[in-house]
Amino acid sequence: MLLPPKLACLIQEQITGAIGRSMISPHPESPPFLMPGRVPSRHRSLNWLYTQMREHGLPVRRARNTAMIEAVTRLPAIVVADLFGIHPGTAESWARYANARWAAYLATGPK
Repeated sequence: MLLPPKLACLIQEQITGAIGRSMISPHPESPPFLMPGRVPSRHRSLNWLYTQMREHGLPVRRARNTAMIEAVTRLPAIVVADLFGIHPGTAESWARYANARWAAYLATGPK
């Protein structure tokens, strides 16, 4: 997967230096968690991840918006909704924003 250089470095640091912080460690044969939570049954919160990315100068919202626009320009909105787990209406709104509605595209036909 192609990642921005800053993010790639942070993930590599996390992988090489990952340590378990929970009181219950994973199975000895399994690799350490990439982003361990404090409670064994819970993951890190999304807000924590956003905060960490912002602190390291990674543009979270712009990257998310760019990825969403890229997705709806290449795939039908219903497929994007299924892939990302968002409401079909939300995916359609993104498609309208990106001017990539497939029905409008097909209706134009060859000229």
